[in-house]
Amino acid sequence: MRSAFIWIICLVVMASFTVWQLATDRTQLDADFLSLIGQEQERNQDGISDIDVVRALLRENGRQAILMLSHTDRDQLTSLAEKLKTEISQIEGTENVTLPGQNTGRLEDVRSLYGPYASGLLSDNDRTALANGQADLLYQRTLQQLYSPASSFTSTTLKQDPFLLMPEFLTGLATKLGPGNDIVTKNDRVHLPLMVSLQSDQSGSHAQKWVDEINRIISDAHRNAPELTIVKTGQIFFAVNEAATAKSDVQTIALIATLGIAIMIGLTFFSPLPLIGAIVVVGSGLIAGATALTAFFGTIHAIALVFGATMIGISIDYALHFLVVPTGKAGSDDRFNAIRGGLGLGLLTSVIGFIALALSPTSLLLQIAIYSIAGLLSAYCSVKFLLPLFPAREVRTNSPITVIHNNLMVALSYLVVSARLRLIVAVLLIAALPVTAYLVPGHDDIRALGQSNPTLVSDARTISETLGLGGSPAFIRIDGDNAQKRLETSEAVRQIISPLIAEGKIQGAIALSDVVPSIARQKANRELVRDNLYLPFAPALTEVLQISINTPDLDTPYLSPDKVGKTLPEVTSLQAGASDIIRLRGVSDGAAVATVLEPFEESRLISPTETISAQFADYRYWAYVALGSVLLIALFLASLRYGVQKGIRIFSAPAGAILFALLGGTVLGVSISFFTTMAMFLVFAIGADYVLFLSEGSDGEYTSNTQLAVFLSLISSVLAFGLLATSSVPLVSDIGTVIAIGLVGAWFLAFWMTAPTKFTTTTGRAN
Repeated sequence: MRSAFIWIICLVVMASFTVWQLATDRTQLDADFLSLIGQEQERNQDGISDIDVVRALLRENGRQAILMLSHTDRDQLTSLAEKLKTEISQIEGTENVTLPGQNTGRLEDVRSLYGPYASGLLSDNDRTALANGQADLLYQRTLQQLYSPASSFTSTTLKQDPFLLMPEFLTGLATKLGPGNDIVTKNDRVHLPLMVSLQSDQSGSHAQKWVDEINRIISDAHRNAPELTIVKTGQIFFAVNEAATAKSDVQTIALIATLGIAIMIGLTFFSPLPLIGAIVVVGSGLIAGATALTAFFGTIHAIALVFGATMIGISIDYALHFLVVPTGKAGSDDRFNAIRGGLGLGLLTSVIGFIALALSPTSLLLQIAIYSIAGLLSAYCSVKFLLPLFPAREVRTNSPITVIHNNLMVALSYLVVSARLRLIVAVLLIAALPVTAYLVPGHDDIRALGQSNPTLVSDARTISETLGLGGSPAFIRIDGDNAQKRLETSEAVRQIISPLIAEGKIQGAIALSDVVPSIARQKANRELVRDNLYLPFAPALTEVLQISINTPDLDTPYLSPDKVGKTLPEVTSLQAGASDIIRLRGVSDGAAVATVLEPFEESRLISPTETISAQFADYRYWAYVALGSVLLIALFLASLRYGVQKGIRIFSAPAGAILFALLGGTVLGVSISFFTTMAMFLVFAIGADYVLFLSEGSDGEYTSNTQLAVFLSLISSVLAFGLLATSSVPLVSDIGTVIAIGLVGAWFLAFWMTAPTKFTTTTGRAN
């Protein structure tokens, strides 16, 4: 009783500490799956890894939502767009809303920025014309502009840019930025983009609330203006939709599983007390796991939390193992002593497994491991100290569960063969596991994990085809020792991908060097302008304008990236640490892009999807290494405990279960990813528990009780995890399928490998 009181105090303290940590934001909950991955990657020369760059760019993209409004009447469309802009601006979480043409106020700022450097800023067409000796065309264009009613000449322009080179440069820059800020007419309908920037904290419930408000506004707009159509795209819409789908599936499955487990325990004991005891054990594990994470980490990731909670879900096996043991003459102490060996070995094996997982270089796996270890230790303590306090309830021998179990044992008894033959099978299973793991291909493509909403996919495609917005987020990373070297490399890369843009393999690209040419390029431009334009045509223009024109000076300052940030904050999206970024639109042939980049050692094409998938492939590799390590340790411990031959047979149960999960999952089309590999950790832990419980309890008076406990564990685990296989979300379904196959295999092998050759059931029937 004293130990139980102390343990209850410990649980209360742990729960209070966790609540305090979370309530005071000393520990943050993070649902962004990008935030924890990649931190362990080997750093590049500038200290920024590809996954860091991808994470930064995707976060920026995630803050943008696009609505495309379409109507047959342009005036009505612009009027409705203004109204929608006002409504969306008032939604909590919206930073700003932009409509076409509303950035014109920045033109004067841009002219002020570029004006002093105009002679070094040439559009591609002007540079080509000057290089080809066609400067007279530029001079004629200048005269036309001079006498045009819409002439942009000012006193400042006459002084800084008498040949009007800068307007052409800005027009070329706008073309490179893309058509996204224009009103487009197609198929007798006018299409208008409405760009929404979100605040940085839009995730979880905030994101859900924002999307709900947007959907409400769109519904109202459709109702009030039937001719108006609105489609939308943006990461926030996909994220909210997939989260809602997964949440709905998991809630339904969890409800069914909970009811199923409650009914199972009720039909076994005809009392609610064992169910309450099982809840106490699992709950104590959740409290200890959460406390461990809040104590060691400033940020807990949702993936670690979910997987950790799943892992310590095996603690219900500990409770069931205790609850089925008869009271005995000495009371509750006898009950725990009867299972101490199996429970202790099961806990030791699981803890060793999770320690191996913690040794991987990924913080994500470390969090899962710490959560699971703390949770299982806590569950063990609760079984030892708290469950004996509950009034004992005996298993009803006439209960449906007991009857089914007894009949099943009779049927399985006919499958038991000699120990030698089972040893041969065990060796074959163990040998086949590494071979199978090597041969089964991994599939870590993150696009296969979720279930994209068809309407959202269709909307995204429509916006991309109509406005050229959205689509592939691929980019080219440019490294280099200094800013000027990177700009020069970027200009060379820009040149090499121009044919791909012309062929439509890339819809468009924008680079920092487009906004700020390298000094070498600016100097070359000035020389070209001075020699081919000013020297031959400045005297004539001077006579027309009746002012003196200064020839460009090669020694005056040049424009540099640090001078444009205040006027053009968008350039921050074209830099990542000490790297420059060329952002690509609509890449349809990534292989062609990668091929043309081969000569550039400091440039490479990066696909966020492939980069993140590769990161999860690395995680899967480390999960395999940890799983292999713990299997070897388990084989060693089993051999020490039971001798070599029986140790091999016992060890083959969890190893064979993983083998069945791998083969069965592959046959059923399950993607063997990092997440399904983590599910195999669960198969190992539960499989080890099954075989150790049966092995430790096979020679005593509680053999039949142990078999029933393992059977109940199988039912509860299949209900808890196997039902996940019915989820509509591929990731959840894959995990559930692998676990269901592995658990059934673990249960059968645990029984088959530990059954005595002359097997006798509780009904007295022998093999």
